[in-house]
Amino acid sequence: MKLFFKLLFIVIILEIVIGISCTYIIQESSSRFLVNLSNLIIIFLSFPIYLIDKTYPFYAVGSEGFGFMLVFINVTLQTLTLYAFIRIVTKKKN
Repeated sequence: MKLFFKLLFIVIILEIVIGISCTYIIQESSSRFLVNLSNLIIIFLSFPIYLIDKTYPFYAVGSEGFGFMLVFINVTLQTLTLYAFIRIVTKKKN
């Protein structure tokens, strides 16, 4: 369980840093390549909630609480996927 919470913390920090960086690049860059790359990174960070609606989780229509809930669900699902992958790889090694 400690590993899960460590991964959750790392994923949250990485998503915040990468999300802010990509948003800044989209706003300030005149290079189409950087803007397109930033958009792809934002889509990657939005999985798996992005599959439900293309505006989720970062550009959700609704209250701030709803947006935070979607981001938390998204980060939790990503962490669970990463945690399961790590557990499967470590079991195969043993």
